Amino acid sequence: MNAATPLRAPRRALWAQWHGGFEIALFVVLTVVYEALRDLVAPDAAGIARAVDNAADVVAVEEALGLHVEGGIQDATHAVPGGEFLTTWFYTLAHAPGYVLFFAVVWFLRRAWYPFVRNWFWAGHGVAVAVFWLWPLAPPRLADLGLEDTTREALELGGSLSWFQPFRNEFAAMPSLHMGYTFFFATVLTFLLRGHRLRMLVWLWPIAMSWVTIATGNHYWLDGVGGIAVMAAALAIALVVLARDMPRPWSYRPGRRTPRRVPVPAATG
Repeated sequence: MNAATPLRAPRRALWAQWHGGFEIALFVVLTVVYEALRDLVAPDAAGIARAVDNAADVVAVEEALGLHVEGGIQDATHAVPGGEFLTTWFYTLAHAPGYVLFFAVVWFLRRAWYPFVRNWFWAGHGVAVAVFWLWPLAPPRLADLGLEDTTREALELGGSLSWFQPFRNEFAAMPSLHMGYTFFFATVLTFLLRGHRLRMLVWLWPIAMSWVTIATGNHYWLDGVGGIAVMAAALAIALVVLARDMPRPWSYRPGRRTPRRVPVPAATG
């Protein structure tokens, strides 16, 4: 081989690649698979009774900590003019567009870090499905705690999504990916926006989402702790199983070029 001829780049695994069309298709497919699996592990009648019992255990833990605050948060929210409307529609509309916006930011600003972030995100879904199956949990609105279910009609979007309601697993409150996602988003953005003075404002996102999911009766605050734990477990999976030599968000420094593998010329002699 001529010394000036670069070595052919090794073929990378599918999870280490990124292409616009591939990523869009992947997100659609994995979202459908996730929703199907979430429905597949939905509890039967006996499982629903267990989910309600698990809810009583969660409430007992929160009461023991002096932090059973779900009812108070909903009451405080509804006492503010427009509070119920805003939290209902934020919960209904902000979830999916939120992660689309997040990944668009990562894609366009720090594309070299995109594969690792994407793998971390989807590994979290796998862990969450396992928890949904092993430990079904009735959300506050279905646990006879006196909380109003403010999002049931809104989630149907005027009837356009009524067809989807039979496929929803309503006893998958633990972990809350609504909260887990946003803590994950804020963590990644804190690293990727390093050098920007206002980067810590990204933490308003998980704070707002946590309040909204509790105020709408969809989650206990402990579900948010579970969501953070799931994304932490997903990080371990992404690092140990999928990462290889992919750049991590915390390796970014402003002004540093994305590290690239430089081919080594073949030895001559």
